[in-house]
Amino acid sequence: MELTIESIRSGDRERHHALMRQAFGGTDAFDPAAPETDPDKFVCAYLGDQMVGAVLTFDFAMTWGGRRVPCGGVSGVVVSPQARGRGAAQRMLAEALRRMHEQGHVVSALYPTTASLYRRAGYEVVAQYRRTQIPVTAIDATGDALDWREVAGSSDVLSSLYDDLAGRLDGWFRVDPQWWAFRSHRQAADASVNRYTYVGSRAGADVAAVQYRYAKADDFYDLEVEVLAGLDVEAVGAALGLLAGHGTTARNVVAALPLSLLGPHVPQLQLTSTASDWPWMLRLVDAAGAVAARGWPTSVAGSVELDIDDEGCPGNAGKHVLELDGREAALLRGGSGRIRVTAQDLAMLYAGCDVAGLRAAGRLVEASATDLDLLATACVSNPSIPLFF
Repeated sequence: MELTIESIRSGDRERHHALMRQAFGGTDAFDPAAPETDPDKFVCAYLGDQMVGAVLTFDFAMTWGGRRVPCGGVSGVVVSPQARGRGAAQRMLAEALRRMHEQGHVVSALYPTTASLYRRAGYEVVAQYRRTQIPVTAIDATGDALDWREVAGSSDVLSSLYDDLAGRLDGWFRVDPQWWAFRSHRQAADASVNRYTYVGSRAGADVAAVQYRYAKADDFYDLEVEVLAGLDVEAVGAALGLLAGHGTTARNVVAALPLSLLGPHVPQLQLTSTASDWPWMLRLVDAAGAVAARGWPTSVAGSVELDIDDEGCPGNAGKHVLELDGREAALLRGGSGRIRVTAQDLAMLYAGCDVAGLRAAGRLVEASATDLDLLATACVSNPSIPLFF
């Protein structure tokens, strides 16, 4: 029977839910009242009348160099056991990339369960989704005092403050309202979790928000932060201070926050530890569009000649010149193609991976010392990612 790749068919959302439960060990029942996702955001594999695989995509705007870059998020890649070995996952990913390009997404991000599967589709690991465990006693709670109020978990203030912070940190992303609506619905349906959301104001203006839940840890609890945002350093510190006030019942705060946010408010960072790590992968869907969309260091000027090998997104392939001029850059067709790079190399350069390390690993072998210096100066970032999708 022929395997076909298409959007989800009418009436197949419960089947999709069953595939997700089977693949990821879920136990929750299908919820027919959940907000519906656009059918074209599902890329599915069918054997005859039966769905045997699926990929779900999201519309994000990922921050790079202080600018919002259109990004397609990939999640929930599943293939039923009876359909494995037919190339279903690669075909679904190829169709998802084609659709993302058509919709104007220039980069794509995902969390892999098996990195090798996604490397074959042109993705590469560029950073970690890292949750840091912070003893509540290590948080400096003496900073800015805000007026706090409890709000519903679906509050627009929470998403608005998060989106503002996401626009200032590389790797963070603004998500579409549909994603927030689906997330809020799932949270509201889960009565087993003690979850709380607070918004803090200063002089009548909302400047900070935090959403957290209790998680059992030995004879105490940990506070698992789901969203924390602030308009400035002081507001972030005030949100951490609110959490530190739970010291009578909670031992630690666990949050996916970069050291740039934690450092000013946790004087003894050596007391923190990594609670969990999960790699995340990046791919350039439209390399020229991705280069033009992001911000670059103001001190960089020069050019590098590349020969891009990218079978998954053939529009990226071929000889190009990367032209850098301050905050702006362009990837133009032409040049000698002196430096051979793969789709994975491009992803790592875009995300600011160590250029010297790439060379030591046998990449960028044709690059001169001048090329390497220019790339090392231009490709500077320390991305993190705050939400699991």
